[in-house]
Amino acid sequence: MSSIKEIYSKVKGWLTNRWVVFGCVVIVVALFAIWYGAWWSLFVALPLIFDYYITKRIAQLHNKLSQQYAWWRIAWGAWCALVFAVVVGVLIYMLAFRWNSSAIVLWIVVAAVFGYALWNEIKEETTIYKWLYSWVHAIIFATVVATLIQLYWFQMFVIPTGSMESTLMAGDYILVNKVSYGPRVPMTPLSFPFVHNTMPLNDTKPSFSTSWERSYRRLAGSDHVKRGDVVVFNFPEGDTVVMEMPAMSYYELLRSDELGATVAERRENIRNNYTIAVRPLDKKENYIKRCVAVAGDSLAVVDGVVYTNGVAERAVPTRQYHYLNGTTGRGIGLQRPIMDADIKNYANENPMKAGRLAAEDRGMLIPHLTEGESASWDLDNFGPVWVPKAGETIALTPENMAMYGRCIAVYEQRAVKQQDGKIYIDGEEATEYTFLMDYYFMMGDNRHESLDSRFWGFVPEDHIVGQASFVWFSVDPDPNGEGVRWNRIFTKIE
Repeated sequence: MSSIKEIYSKVKGWLTNRWVVFGCVVIVVALFAIWYGAWWSLFVALPLIFDYYITKRIAQLHNKLSQQYAWWRIAWGAWCALVFAVVVGVLIYMLAFRWNSSAIVLWIVVAAVFGYALWNEIKEETTIYKWLYSWVHAIIFATVVATLIQLYWFQMFVIPTGSMESTLMAGDYILVNKVSYGPRVPMTPLSFPFVHNTMPLNDTKPSFSTSWERSYRRLAGSDHVKRGDVVVFNFPEGDTVVMEMPAMSYYELLRSDELGATVAERRENIRNNYTIAVRPLDKKENYIKRCVAVAGDSLAVVDGVVYTNGVAERAVPTRQYHYLNGTTGRGIGLQRPIMDADIKNYANENPMKAGRLAAEDRGMLIPHLTEGESASWDLDNFGPVWVPKAGETIALTPENMAMYGRCIAVYEQRAVKQQDGKIYIDGEEATEYTFLMDYYFMMGDNRHESLDSRFWGFVPEDHIVGQASFVWFSVDPDPNGEGVRWNRIFTKIE
């Protein structure tokens, strides 16, 4: 027993040795700085790390000044109190339901009271201050580390709908690997930690500020998006959201005749009767689908089977469809989707995929035309469609602008205008266009119950978040359901 204690003591002493800790921190910081492309920051970071763990000159100087000069203690206390007051104020503002005079008064009062109290504690370095400092230090350290892991390594997500059944079920908690495709550098850095686009307990309050935004940039990854990958990405049409109907795309509402006879009438109706939120790219809602075609592919769906460049997609046993009895025309399988692995059990019912759209639903699928060849496309017979690829050039026509116009105007931010049968890009007439980004075509494995690229188009490369790796927990969201799904915990996502 004593030998085990001795070994534990030696290992603990080695792991807590300041030189060992210093070396580990230097390696991690140096590798991250090089990966990030900011190697020059090491000239500042390494001396500070060396002082923090080894020489402690800055801490000694601070203690010496605090002991000798009252003005230093007061200044230090005032600075800490100011930072605290600003943090408290920002939290109050972001959690408040609206920014009005009451919220301003509350922010000033709370920030002032807590700031003054903290200043008095810090300038005297009382026991309360030391206790508070230790907790604040630990919380800040944990928050910074967890945020960096979430931004650049992996992130947890929960599956809200059944669009990926039976590969992923509603209530699955999944881990998304961001290193696979390279993590995207935050484009909206000023945001509340551990939430996506709205504040906790307040679904209408943004959790981010657009006062500082950065352009798209992605760090080097270990792989690239491939056909068959299960991918998490930002919803391409999620830049504008009707808060009262968050599950519906704003552009889908504009295409629907329920809110008016023309697009202008629908837009005016939404503006006057609903709350509209505009979100930056990295704060759009997160979606998860399977990539069925990558940049440069030609895609077609024939009888429910996806073909890319003329080759059928690989078998996905958990993929599922609705089926009809080929003889009676009625739904089979209790009118529930049936997995590919189970369809053989219904062979005597002559199963036929039930993915046809009603006549009144024409125009729901891209390119959202009600006339022409594409107007007859449905969920099981769709395309062919070419997926845009960076550097590839296409001839522009009024017909294919319906398919690729949003890519050019919105995702690649070019000024597009169509007039008298001619197309103008950035003020000049254009007969062809060269794409700047790669795009992907995503589909849910629940092929007849998934709103995916068939409805809202291509996913640009700058919208990619990461690759879904495995399910780490799963619980049935139905109160009368099976509860915790133990058989799904720690299962790999294929």
